[in-house]
Amino acid sequence: MTQQPLVIVGGGMAGAMLALLLRRHGASSVVLVESHPLTLPSEPPLTPSFDARSTALSAGTLAVLDDLGLGNAIREHAAVIGTVHVSRQSRLGLTRMSAEEEGVDQLGAVVENRWLGFVLLGALFNDEAISVRAPDSLSGIRRLEGGYQVSLSSGEVLETPLLIAADGARSQTREWLGISARDHDTGHDALIANLSVATPHEGIAYERFLNDGPLALLPLPDQRFALVWTGPRDQVDQWMAMDEQEALAQLQARCPAEAPRLTGMGERQRYPLVLTEACAQVVPHAVVVGNAAHTLHPVAGQGFNLTVRDLLALAQTVGGSDNPGSLATLQTYAEKREKDQALISQASRWVPELFRVQQPLFAHSRQLGLVALDIMPGLRSGFAKRAMGI
Repeated sequence: MTQQPLVIVGGGMAGAMLALLLRRHGASSVVLVESHPLTLPSEPPLTPSFDARSTALSAGTLAVLDDLGLGNAIREHAAVIGTVHVSRQSRLGLTRMSAEEEGVDQLGAVVENRWLGFVLLGALFNDEAISVRAPDSLSGIRRLEGGYQVSLSSGEVLETPLLIAADGARSQTREWLGISARDHDTGHDALIANLSVATPHEGIAYERFLNDGPLALLPLPDQRFALVWTGPRDQVDQWMAMDEQEALAQLQARCPAEAPRLTGMGERQRYPLVLTEACAQVVPHAVVVGNAAHTLHPVAGQGFNLTVRDLLALAQTVGGSDNPGSLATLQTYAEKREKDQALISQASRWVPELFRVQQPLFAHSRQLGLVALDIMPGLRSGFAKRAMGI
């Protein structure tokens, strides 16, 4: 087992999770470099990575957190997803996927990013073999025969057999590694807010396809929903400019009739939907993960769950390896993840586009698809298992 540390650049959700998974699967030491301050938290942090948004955790992701000993802590402030209700506005046809039908306790859970950060950072700082350099950043890298020499802005110089870029979609580390990326600007933004409701949501998540983009209501603790409402930027401009009552009325009119009545809306934030895909994810002695590797449309909430499957496979492949940075080792990881990444990336990109097409033939086919999912348990179960990451 190598004695040199594995170096992760980026201390957000992907970087923090990977550090813990690498240790769980045999890495003797890990250095995590993050440009924002990170300390052992006494309360949930508010950083760009652990902000006011929420994350839908699939059953598969919860199982990974359980293996790290963190699942119970996450569940303390998470809302269970027991049912997913999928429908199309102004059209017949809908489907429901339920934990009961799948024979599981839950399809997943929704947790606010601040609490997820609180749990992950607490575990990081309690592992003496994980060294956190924050606030600090890379000032340069130099290729060595057996890895990379990493220079930090603080003046520290590290040598590592494996350099991991987890520093987001605009990754500077990825650029220094010579890995280009393709950006696809959807022309849409996502509007994010927390909503209060008049009656309990009963663990139901709603995915509603509108003419201008999908809308998701994700259950949160304390009788709340997390809203993800996507649409063209000029439409989002209008939503952002509305007062609370007008925005609630517009939103309620777009929700399925079965959804609880909305009573309040918290602070609204918007995020541009620019989808990024790295042209390569591995090179000798380096790997790109998380949003630095791929960003997804938020439809179905699969982005972080796909990343967790990537991180688990990477940790299992390199964690206990004597030569974690060898191209053969890293290609083994990349080949393991290729099919799942391609399937989820393509689906998250094309499903919203398909539901916006207005031609009658396409509209009829979509409704038949939703009806087929509703009346064919085997087909519906296959979709549910994919969404759960199992």
